[in-house]
Parts: sequence; C-alpha cells; structure tokens
Amino acid sequence: MDIRKLDAQNWLTIDKNYMAEHQVRSQLLQQEKQKVLQCLPESYEACLEALEEVVDFLCQRFPDKFEHKRSGDESTVHNKVTSETFVFGGQNKQVDPLEIAVRLTMEDLSILMKNADDEYYLAASASLFPVGWTVQERIGWTISRLHEPVPLWHQQVAASVSKFLNRLTPSSPMERSNYFVEVKRSDEDLFETLYRPTTLFEDNPNPSPEDIVIRRERQTFRRLPRTGALVFGVKTFLTTLNELPMQELRNLAKEIKSWPDYVGEYKGREVWGAKALEFCEKRSREEEKLKEEVGMMEV
Repeated sequence: MDIRKLDAQNWLTIDKNYMAEHQVRSQLLQQEKQKVLQCLPESYEACLEALEEVVDFLCQRFPDKFEHKRSGDESTVHNKVTSETFVFGGQNKQVDPLEIAVRLTMEDLSILMKNADDEYYLAASASLFPVGWTVQERIGWTISRLHEPVPLWHQQVAASVSKFLNRLTPSSPMERSNYFVEVKRSDEDLFETLYRPTTLFEDNPNPSPEDIVIRRERQTFRRLPRTGALVFGVKTFLTTLNELPMQELRNLAKEIKSWPDYVGEYKGREVWGAKALEFCEKRSREEEKLKEEVGMMEV
C-alpha cells in the first residue's frame, strides 16, 4: 500500500494550478453536480466537521488566501483568491458542507463511515476528477465493492486496508501515492483531461508523448475527532510523458515491463505501452549520446 505518515502541515495543497482547476471544479458542480457530488443523509454531521477542519487548516496554513469569521453557530469563510464567500453551520443548510469544502480545496474529498456489518462505505463524496467512475454510480458502496476491479484486491490487499482504516486516529493522519496513465486527444482542454468518468483513454490510436499523461494521486486519510468518520482526500497532478525527468522515465519503463499481463491489461498498457517505451528508449539514447559528446569535449 506504500502508506506513510502525513505531515499535518501539508494536508491540503495550494499550487500554481489553483485557479485553472477551480474553474473546472465550478463548471462541474454547475453542470454535472449529481455525478460528482453525493451525500447520504446520515453523513451530514461528518461532512460539516470535515468542512470545519478544511476551513481551519486553510486559514491557518494560507492566511493570505482564506479568512474565517464566526457569529454564534454560523461561520463565514472568504476565499480571497476567488472572491467567494460561504456561510455554513447553525441553521444554514442550503449548501452541502462537502460542496463548500471542495470549492475551497484542490483535493477531492470523501467521507467513509461504518455500516451495520462494521465495514466502511462511501457515505459522502465530492469526487470531481474521477478515473473511470462517478459518485452517482457508487455512493453507498463498501470499500470492498469499490475495489472489485482491482487485480488481486480480495486475495492480497483487502485485509490490510481494513486493518489500516480501523487503526487510524485523529492524531495519526496518513498518506500514499498512486498513479494512472491516460491518453488524451491533442485538442483536449483541462476540463476534459481532469474529468474522466468513463475511461482513461480517448480515441487516439497513435498518441504522441504530449498526449500520454501520467496522472498522479496523492491520497490522504484522516479520522475526524468528533464524529469518528474518515476523510479521504485525493489531489490530482497531471504530467505529460515528455515532461517527465529522465530517471522517472526509466522507472516507468522498468515498471511497465515488470507487470504481469493481468496488471498490464487493467492499466491499459496495450493502448499506450508501446509508445511510452519507445519514447523512453529514445530519450535514454539521446542522453547517452549527450554524455559521450560532453566527455569528448572534456578530454
């Protein structure tokens, strides 16, 4: 699982892509809200607590960008970057707390709660940048059902994940990294690249290195102190194949070649694998040639 301790000071991120991605998020919440945001009734208190945690973190970590004021039971958060203001808490329930949270963050956020069988399930989710699924399809699903397509999930991973989730405490947030490789059209905009509810692979039979995208996810796990629910966060990073440093290209090529067929099929290697390996080998040859030329000049 590659789980590691989360630095609490870096739970949520604000980077140079904030405004561009914020515009995509706003567009999705306006046009595709039912597909990207679902909250079961029993999740309200956990969603509200998650929003409170998000607001407290952002205002402390980025005081130049966010401002928080309280008036009785109600709170107001002002986003200085986007000039948006949200009121929540008390009797103000016009906007779902989780929606406010993901309008502020760059992370997708989900709430995991336990059912009668003591298994975690997706009680609420604002997943705006999904990979091959929508929240509307999977709200209420258990962790096991959510991961059924993953090779060897039940045989090798499920028990470890269950133990990991149960051991999380409010003082022990954790994180892990994950990645996918996607193929986009050369004329795609950011909205189309980030919002992938059906497939990672657009109709592009001969993708260039600029059309092959390494889609990284930084996944975070936190237990809320008041409700005990879990907050699962996902920050998405996009890097095209031609932008990868040489060492990362070599690592990717090595990993592609090591996958068993069933893993390669799950990851879509037949769509982009040959082109990716071809590019990796080309860049490697170019680097070796450059080293040789530099060495000759030094001599």
